[in-house]
Amino acid sequence: MTKPTKSEEEYLERIYRFEESGKKPVKTNDLAQDLGVSPASVTEMISGPLSVKGLVKYTPYKGVTLTEKGKKVASATMRKHRLAERLLVDVVGVNWGESHEEACKLEHALSEDVVEKLDNALGNPASCPHGNIIPDPKGIVPPDNSEPLSDYEPPSEVEVIRISNERTDLLRQLCSLGIFPGVKLKVIQKSPLGGPLLVDLGKCQIAVGKDIAKLIRVKPA
Repeated sequence: MTKPTKSEEEYLERIYRFEESGKKPVKTNDLAQDLGVSPASVTEMISGPLSVKGLVKYTPYKGVTLTEKGKKVASATMRKHRLAERLLVDVVGVNWGESHEEACKLEHALSEDVVEKLDNALGNPASCPHGNIIPDPKGIVPPDNSEPLSDYEPPSEVEVIRISNERTDLLRQLCSLGIFPGVKLKVIQKSPLGGPLLVDLGKCQIAVGKDIAKLIRVKPA
């Protein structure tokens, strides 16, 4: 198989993230919004190069899923990305909220040999700074059994496990609120009709919109 281009790897990585969060098949409109491109551009990529190379299965009007080949490429890219984030945060000192964007620049340049040396040098971390599991060299990712914060009712006490979407604007917002993996929250109030959740962080109480609460994965504390 011809090595995927940087752009193709980016598409595979985004599809992988959606599938990791339980969305399968992935809707082309969701993928377009996440990538910041037009739905037509997404359709062209997934029905063209990615399908021709056997990396995805695309069904019009239903969505796209990764094939086994696609999962292998995507998990390898994700492994590079999440190890790069650990390097940037733990060693270089890059801010937690900025590490995702910087890791996107590094992931495509790392060879497999360098990735394994980096993994060993970092002590074989299980997850990235945002709590998302780092695939092993074979692409295996154990389940974390976390659930969206939005699923919990008051007065649930939970611990943040991971942030499933690593958009820089979202990470900056959560960073400013003090919401990181390991932080414990208490759901005090849940507004009806998809309104925000009121959560207690111990030192303060904040309102978290439902769309953001869906991206904060937690377990009972």
